[in-house]
Amino acid sequence: MGRTFVRATITGTQATREYGFLVDTGATFVGLPLEEIQALGLTLIPRGRIQILAGTGVVEVDSYAALGELEGRGFSATVIPSPIPLIGYEVLENLRFRVNPITRRLEPVPPEEPHPPFQLLALISS
Repeated sequence: MGRTFVRATITGTQATREYGFLVDTGATFVGLPLEEIQALGLTLIPRGRIQILAGTGVVEVDSYAALGELEGRGFSATVIPSPIPLIGYEVLENLRFRVNPITRRLEPVPPEEPHPPFQLLALISS
């Protein structure tokens, strides 16, 4: 299917930086290297130790709060340590973006289209 990369800005209490992120639709959160999390001054989420499923199995990691901007749209996100910058589906769904597998780019979901797909069930049940 290929890889999709995007540029996005993350803001912490000590710095604002732009990164090239790999869009990982199999990930939930935003990932950044720990040294970047520290340099940005991201705030540790109280009781923010969470379990995630990683390539090596279930691991427990600290989580941090961040603000960011992607394609001109602001977001708040949970950030976890990652070897490379990643953007997971939580930001994509909240901003109503999806990955076009042919162009390998993000595209906005039209306002009239239910998104993500599980919301369709809520609309049908109503």
